[in-house]
Amino acid sequence: MRFQEAKEEDLTMIAELLADAFLNYPLFTIIEENKAKRYQLIYEIYYINAKLYMTKHKCFVVMDNQNLVGVALLKDLQDRPGELLDYVRFGFPRLFKQRLLTKAMKFLKLVNSTEVPMSKKYGDSWYLDTFAVSKKTQGMGLGSEILQNIFSYIKEQGGGQLFLATNTKLNCKFYQKNGFAEYQEKDLTLDGHSVKDWGYCKKIPA
Repeated sequence: MRFQEAKEEDLTMIAELLADAFLNYPLFTIIEENKAKRYQLIYEIYYINAKLYMTKHKCFVVMDNQNLVGVALLKDLQDRPGELLDYVRFGFPRLFKQRLLTKAMKFLKLVNSTEVPMSKKYGDSWYLDTFAVSKKTQGMGLGSEILQNIFSYIKEQGGGQLFLATNTKLNCKFYQKNGFAEYQEKDLTLDGHSVKDWGYCKKIPA
């Protein structure tokens, strides 16, 4: 398997993998009840997000021959200004055309309510925005292997604190197993519904 930076031609596969991986994720089920519409919403959101990360940050993929089996979107928290405006600029035409703009904005509202500690307090900091493996590879150790590649990349860049957020207890156990420590637990609310949000961090030495 190859861990590498994504290319433009990978966008469709990335969006498909992430839409499949996050179809029943609490963060999306409170936004859209209908499963087919939810899949379309997640697909469009992550198509845009992956394109944004390819341009401004880092979008990593894992390929098994020609098959995409893992995705990770990583950003340096020193480079945070204008993120929402960039997202709108990259995605407004797609979301407007698909009549998904309102629900996509609800998703961004939830995501932006998840506070990440300011990098000044923690020194050099990184944020793992999105991370998933294909369903057929779950339970095979691929997720931990991808994290090790991400740790190595951050180490090469001088190290720092790596932050992430998750909304399921199962994911919490996975990140704890890979050396992350919980720093925050909170409720995210939208239209009378709420989901748990756990924040994790791990120190990556230089």
